[in-house]
Order: sequence, then structure tokens, then C-alpha cells
Amino acid sequence: MATYDYDLSSGQSSVKVALGERLCEGTLLRGMLVHSAGNYAAMLIEMMGMSASTFVTMMNGDARSLGLRQTHYVDFTGISPGDVSTAQDQSVVAVNLMTNEPIVRDIVALANVKLPVAGLVESYTPFEGQYGVIGVKSGFTTPAGGCDAMAIRITLNNAVITTYAVVLGVHGADAINRAGQMALVLAQSIRAELKAAPLSVSGPAVEWIGWPGYLTTTPATATTSSTSTTSSTTTTTGP
Repeated sequence: MATYDYDLSSGQSSVKVALGERLCEGTLLRGMLVHSAGNYAAMLIEMMGMSASTFVTMMNGDARSLGLRQTHYVDFTGISPGDVSTAQDQSVVAVNLMTNEPIVRDIVALANVKLPVAGLVESYTPFEGQYGVIGVKSGFTTPAGGCDAMAIRITLNNAVITTYAVVLGVHGADAINRAGQMALVLAQSIRAELKAAPLSVSGPAVEWIGWPGYLTTTPATATTSSTSTTSSTTTTTGP
């Protein structure tokens, strides 16, 4: 309750809780990933039996293992100005989570979720459930501006793939939604530049036709019931 009261008074994103309320891990994940509940994140860490500092150390260890050389975390919510990253690094995080953590992929695709006490809360991810958008996550702080990591599912011939676009640093009014609009334009712009090419092995490849530095060829399943992942296109705006 103290964490919720603090988040509320300091303008941080949170979900309403009540004294004596019981919350399971799945509920905490849904509140955190769909509605950016920082207080739910704190409870998840407590459920794991860790201190916040230990968890942040693990986050930075994971960043190093993923090769995120321009990323450093100082807290577990991203609220501090000391948290730094790039659009390219955050695209790697998004692809890794969506590929390797099915529970994350299922949750971030939700446009809303019903939570105890708080009731029905909406996703902060722009265009969730529209234009093929299936996540991933948006956020805002005054130093960072509006940020959005967007995943969009498309069908290319018989292959279902997921493309990713990340926009950071959008300042001014309606910053999160404007970041989402930019990410959507980026994601849609690459659709016309993709083609399926036959391989000697099973299934087609998804290939980028434009400048090869942006995207790389990656295998994709030949059925619409499965999902494979392309590389991502990213951009930053502002300083």
C-alpha cells in the first residue's frame, strides 16, 4: 500500500490495490505489462525474494548477455534519468521477450485486462489490437519523452512473421501516442520491402529488399498458424 501511495503521489504509473488483497504472479505480470504498473513490478520482485538492487544487477547482467552495450539500468521501472538505452538495444529486448517468453507475448497482445480492485484497465500501447499490432510496450518520462516498442504481425505469402519498430524520445503533447504513430509508420513502410524467397530447406525466408544494413534475412515458417521473427527497424527522435 505504501508503494502504491508513493507512486500515486509522485505521478508514476500504478494500479490501485487494497489492504489484504491477494495477488498471484500472473495477475502482477498482466498489470505490469498491460498497464505499466510500477507497484506491481515491486511486488513481483518481492515475490521472488529479492531486493530491488539485486534485481537491477540481474537486469544489467541480462543486458550484457544480450549484447546491449548502450543500455544501463539503475531501477526496475525505468523512471530514473539514470536508465539509458537506444532504440536498437530495446528492439533486441522486445524480440528476445516475444520469441522466448510465450507468457509475455500472450499478455502484451491484450488491449485491456481485468484486475482485482482496479477493475478493467486499458493497455498504454498505442494501436493495440489494430493494424496487426500485438504489443509490445510503451512508456513516458519527462527526460525520455514518449517511447514505444511496437510488434506487428503480418502475413507474407504463407509465412506469418512479426516485425518490430522502436521509437524513443518523442517530446511535447500526447507523446506516447505520437511515438506509437511513428512506430506504426515505420513498421508499415517496411511491409512493401519484404518478400518471401524459396530455400533448399523447409519453409521460405523473409528477405529485406532495401539497404541491407537495416534488416537481415531470417527463416520463417510456411504455415499461418506459426510465427517467426524478423530483425527490427528502429529510429530515435530528439536528442
